[in-house]
Amino acid sequence: MEAAVDDRRRDSYGFDLPDERIARQPPEERGGKRSDARLLTVHRDRVEHGRFDDLPRHLRAGDAFVVNNARVVPSVLRGATSDGDEVAVQLFSPMEDGSWHCMVAPERVCRRGARLTFGAGALTGELRHEEDEHVWRLALEPPGAAGLEGLAEYLYPYYIETPPADPASYQTVYASRPGSTGLPSAGRHLTRELLDELGALGVKVVEVTLYIAVRGTYRGFCKRVWEIARPFPGAVPPHPWPAPDGPPQPERYEVTLAAADAINETRRGGGRIVVCGTSALRALETVADAGGRVYPGSGWTSILIAPGHRFRVADAFLTNLHMPMSSELLLTAAFVGSRERTLEIYRDEVLPRDYAFYEFGDSMLIAGQAPVS
Repeated sequence: MEAAVDDRRRDSYGFDLPDERIARQPPEERGGKRSDARLLTVHRDRVEHGRFDDLPRHLRAGDAFVVNNARVVPSVLRGATSDGDEVAVQLFSPMEDGSWHCMVAPERVCRRGARLTFGAGALTGELRHEEDEHVWRLALEPPGAAGLEGLAEYLYPYYIETPPADPASYQTVYASRPGSTGLPSAGRHLTRELLDELGALGVKVVEVTLYIAVRGTYRGFCKRVWEIARPFPGAVPPHPWPAPDGPPQPERYEVTLAAADAINETRRGGGRIVVCGTSALRALETVADAGGRVYPGSGWTSILIAPGHRFRVADAFLTNLHMPMSSELLLTAAFVGSRERTLEIYRDEVLPRDYAFYEFGDSMLIAGQAPVS
């Protein structure tokens, strides 16, 4: 007798993803435009194959389209300690006071009060304290993201082997809140023209913020330092993938009063809430009550959404095609309604038709989720 499959475990979501199905460059670098992507629309009883430019026909006047306006910042710094030792820092979570959670290599330089210098003194930092194993609080001057551009490197996923020629292609067109170390990728396909088209239809575009924290493991960070620069003492091989099950690391979010009011007004008026991306959806599920009312708020969320979760806000969900055994795939399965149907869609519709995966690939619109009444 086969053991029961746990729908809330990542290793229950494995499938073979051919390497050639991973899109490694934005379509702009292939002579196209941002929205040059396919769109797989999942209805309750069927699927529909189309183009991303078809998105407006799936929305109607009175709907709200919710996006994450977090802006990606360069997050890998190289510099020196006050003793002259070389140092590398990977920032991953911005704090309310302008400091950061980060990882630092080599480990031997990590001590409370250590002074760090980057870019010949254009940016300085002080290690305040270790908040968790290999996680330090770093106060920068200038604080926040203000001094990072031009000094720090962008942290791209492993499958993007060559950085985009134009860094703007690794942002959404509406990104306005610097602090994310990962791209809110479901919205990358959206152009100003598509957003204007939605507005002309009578669709409200509502912005929320969730700063995606790309942390990984300390071993993986040291491995990256090893590959890009000469090795630091103590660099070690990367940690095996995939990451363990459990709640995500805390990520900072904000849902403004204006955003909450717009969503609640849409619901009262009979409109639908269409959410763009896992990060925007996680922010909304964090601040909504059991009746679907959204409240303004800011703070930190570790919400894990997997099959069995009762969605409170969203009626439809726009997302990318996700890697096997990822938390994003669990969330997708929760919205589709089951692990079995999600993997069936990937197996029977996505992979045989050569859809492209990840942020530079194709998209999926799940149009059949009913909110909690």
